[in-house]
Amino acid sequence: MKPITRNLGWKLASLGAAFVIWLVVTGARELTTSITVPVQYRNIPKNLEISSDIMEQVHLVLRGPSPMLSRLSPAAMPLVVDLSEVRTPGQRTFTLDRRNLNLPAGVTLERAVPAQLQIRLETRIQRDVPVKPQFENIPEGMQVKSADVSPAKLTVIGPQSRVRHIQEVLTDAVDLRMLDAKGNASTTAYSGDAQVNFTSSPAVTIHVTLAPK
Repeated sequence: MKPITRNLGWKLASLGAAFVIWLVVTGARELTTSITVPVQYRNIPKNLEISSDIMEQVHLVLRGPSPMLSRLSPAAMPLVVDLSEVRTPGQRTFTLDRRNLNLPAGVTLERAVPAQLQIRLETRIQRDVPVKPQFENIPEGMQVKSADVSPAKLTVIGPQSRVRHIQEVLTDAVDLRMLDAKGNASTTAYSGDAQVNFTSSPAVTIHVTLAPK
């Protein structure tokens, strides 16, 4: 009997505390609340990319005991869209329910807005595109005679249709008043599409030669 009676006071106190917590939770009035949570897209196949507009947040209507609802942290409970079963390009619709969430016991999902997410996946491709420099504050009476960009091309990667649409990438405008003594300036190229990335740094150097008009 010693193992049972050992620290009996502590065991009874723990049991009593657990009972009090249970009473608080089960006795609390159930409420409905709405929160906005981030969407996470997981297990995207390596050869595919999401080409449709990406929904980043979903509105949830939850029901549960008031103390539990008040402790919910939207950032800590993302809605997860699992793409592990997707094998080929195409359009996919995902119906959102409790399985997409990690809700605490006692909290139920009444509805999600939107109730479904529809996404399109395409084959991931990459291609080299030329870098086109942009300029501003050209000195009065002068013009850009030549502009040599290094590197002259950058590699972009992303969904097939979006990558094929990009014929060139532009740089941030170079202020010609800020050229160094050798006529050089550093700037950054921009893909122009949030779902198309560069495979390396988009930083470029431009050597500019000015001449009278």
